[in-house]
Amino acid sequence: MRLLINAVFAATVGYTLSVLINSSVSAATLVGFGIEVTIGDRFQMFATEWLGLASTYLLIYVLLHTVVFLLINHFAYNADEPRVSNPATGHALFAIAGALSLLLVYMGLDTAMGLSGVLVASGRTVGGLMAHVATGAASGLIFSRLSDRSSTS
Repeated sequence: MRLLINAVFAATVGYTLSVLINSSVSAATLVGFGIEVTIGDRFQMFATEWLGLASTYLLIYVLLHTVVFLLINHFAYNADEPRVSNPATGHALFAIAGALSLLLVYMGLDTAMGLSGVLVASGRTVGGLMAHVATGAASGLIFSRLSDRSSTS
């Protein structure tokens, strides 16, 4: 149960970072058009996007990362002899898995639906996509740190 809670928490933090990136890009675009965007406006944009994307993007993010992290945990640590004994390797494994799984979702949606399938607008550029993929890596690292097995290995 602890691993499930860790996975959901880590994915929710990653989702929050992803929405923060998206709302920051949106605010910067408005500023580029000469529109003043206050700190309060930025916070309201973030909160609105966090709640507005929760029914789709949060659901995808949490389900994807929960499944990926729990599967990797099972295969890497639940054998008679754990396959990963170095904590740094375990942290890297989960970070890479979080990043790649999110990249594959973005690529899959783009392939299936074109640019209209992008979950968040800032993911339409290579830089934006990489920033969102980095949130997947952050989710993996958070999960790995919360579930650190170095004390039991």
